[in-house]
Amino acid sequence: MSNSDIRIQPLDRAAHRALAGWIADAQAAGIDIDDASSMEKAYEDYFTSVQETPAAERTDPTQMLTMIGIAMGEHVQRRTDVSWRVATDAEGPDLALVGTDETGVFFPVDPVADNWNAGQRGWLAEFTEQVVASLGAPSA
Repeated sequence: MSNSDIRIQPLDRAAHRALAGWIADAQAAGIDIDDASSMEKAYEDYFTSVQETPAAERTDPTQMLTMIGIAMGEHVQRRTDVSWRVATDAEGPDLALVGTDETGVFFPVDPVADNWNAGQRGWLAEFTEQVVASLGAPSA
């Protein structure tokens, strides 16, 4: 899907509340938004916990993965010139990071969910720092 197929809108009141809630949940779970290794530790600890739980007793990981993804997104947003927006694509509206020219859209929950589904471990901190580096430092 090209970016032209994505509609970008400012955060409305509900989106602001949702974003603030996810960030507060992440902090309450012990994630330091300013430390990518803290997000990776939360992901790894959760991965281990789920692996140690019998398959029949596992709960849906969506809430935890979304919280970690939003924490990663906030980490990126604090270090670059992207901003939180509501981006609507074929899958519906979601929180996303958007560049100032609105040509680049990053859905931070997607790589967390994709790596989870692929059973990937040990990737999150390095990936997060690569995203920050690729976007560059915010302009003064």
